[in-house]
Amino acid sequence: MSIYYHKRITIIPKLLHLNLSDRGWSLSLGTRRAHVTRHSGGHRSASVRLPGGFSWHRSSHRH
Repeated sequence: MSIYYHKRITIIPKLLHLNLSDRGWSLSLGTRRAHVTRHSGGHRSASVRLPGGFSWHRSSHRH
């Protein structure tokens, strides 16, 4: 059994969130339908949920 820690802190309601976990931190900007996330290790991602159950996701990592 593993124990994980995750805490989401709202900075600006429905727009900007700081996510803390045992693996590091991330900052999310946007809504539930579309958002951009920056992780502590340089990883960046963006995603958009489209009508009809479709979604788009892009991820990149700084070298």
